[in-house]
Amino acid sequence: MSKQNLRSLYQQFVARLREIALLSSANNIAEYDMEVFMPPAGAASRSDVASLLAGIIHAKRTSAAFGRLGEKLLAAIEAGRLAGPEAVIVRRAMADFERSRKLPKRLVEELAKATGAAHHVWVEARKNADFSLFLPSLEKIVGLKIEEAGAIGCGGSPYDALLDQYEPGMTAVLVTSVFQPLCDFLKVFVRRLGTGDAPDRSLSRIVLPAEHQAEISVWAAKLIGLDFNAGRLDSSAHPFTSRLHPGDVRITTRYEASDLLSSVYSTIHETGHALYEQALPADQFGNCAGEAASYGIHESQSRLWENLIGRSRPFSEVLAELGFLQAFCPGLPDKDEFYRVINTVTPSLIRVEADEVTYNLHVALRFEIECGLIEGRIAVRDLPEIWNAKMSEYLGVEVPNDGAGVLQDVHWSGGLFGYFPSYALGNLYSAQLLEAAERELPDLWPDVRAGKFAGLRAWLNDKVWRHGGLLTPVEIISSATGTAPSADAFRRYLERKYADVYRLK
Repeated sequence: MSKQNLRSLYQQFVARLREIALLSSANNIAEYDMEVFMPPAGAASRSDVASLLAGIIHAKRTSAAFGRLGEKLLAAIEAGRLAGPEAVIVRRAMADFERSRKLPKRLVEELAKATGAAHHVWVEARKNADFSLFLPSLEKIVGLKIEEAGAIGCGGSPYDALLDQYEPGMTAVLVTSVFQPLCDFLKVFVRRLGTGDAPDRSLSRIVLPAEHQAEISVWAAKLIGLDFNAGRLDSSAHPFTSRLHPGDVRITTRYEASDLLSSVYSTIHETGHALYEQALPADQFGNCAGEAASYGIHESQSRLWENLIGRSRPFSEVLAELGFLQAFCPGLPDKDEFYRVINTVTPSLIRVEADEVTYNLHVALRFEIECGLIEGRIAVRDLPEIWNAKMSEYLGVEVPNDGAGVLQDVHWSGGLFGYFPSYALGNLYSAQLLEAAERELPDLWPDVRAGKFAGLRAWLNDKVWRHGGLLTPVEIISSATGTAPSADAFRRYLERKYADVYRLK
């Protein structure tokens, strides 16, 4: 095969990948509209749309013609005629091809239809705090996810087959080996904070109408760098980010009338995701070079901006001095107390509102439940009872109703089993990245205090964003920080920061 023919084959291959990505973008638009704009009566037809698009995407992703192109390119790689980023792109795409080929088209369509229909059922069930309304939908989804895991196969826990699509190479055993000692540390650390000088958490409940919260959320997103020419901010029942293309990244937040800071930090969190997406190489759209490395790396970006930057003392001072915030909320605490208030540690019911110390306990709880569901050790109908027991065990809180308990997250209505561990892994990655940034950016914190973030964005682009998915999560963290992923930096970060917040001796 001539170099020209090989180049032509490769161009055909990536063109097909781009076509699949464009169809996926169309599906993402439909899903975004479903959660943000669609009237409730549209749920049934929208699930049909989702099912149809999922079937078309699956057919293209698993077509014989696509497979033949990939096999020829793999042979060229083995012969040493195709290397570098192009070889990585082909190998990653063909791994996805083999995974997708194991799934019957009927299963893909059924799952898309079931999750499309389940979203509005979940919204209604959550609003009424009634798990029984959601039970039939969730039983259907869990059954289909068990079938999916079985079709893919992995040799270990069936949960591994679902986990791998969010964090490549990760297994339930590896997650447990990280989570167990981390949770043991966190439980002891929370008790230690109980001996310190606790901030007055009531001061964080800043009441502000949604329209004014929206103004502050837009300000925060723009301040840290969201390009509104390539993105937008809306509201939804559960905050999320939807990536259609680096030139079209949509985020949502949730406005709580009695808690301004909840919406502000939700917005900063989703903006962290959006910054990553907007920075990915647009000319590589459709292949792994233009995609995030993993969901854990993605979460490292959102958690870094939300907590490590957004809840830092320098950023808290910028927020406390915000003119129109002071105009809307007279009587704000002074800057030092404001910093302590936004970092209060209190075991709580809701994951998305949890402080950064107890947050990983929420994730560990969900991971254990998901493993039990997919491995067949937990029945869906028993979820409220199991959830409430684990909340008491892990966080020492009593769940008043299903809305504040087992129904609080949107993920299961979308079939996103295997996603939750990426949140905790992202926390660990983010702390390692911050330590490295502090070493290499001497003006990091003075810049944050001045409301300047171009330097940090440039550093993250160089270390994380520009690589897309050409590097694995381990390679990204190791090259950016000089050490392999671990919980060590996260522990150091918590101990240093909260000794200050809680005035521990």
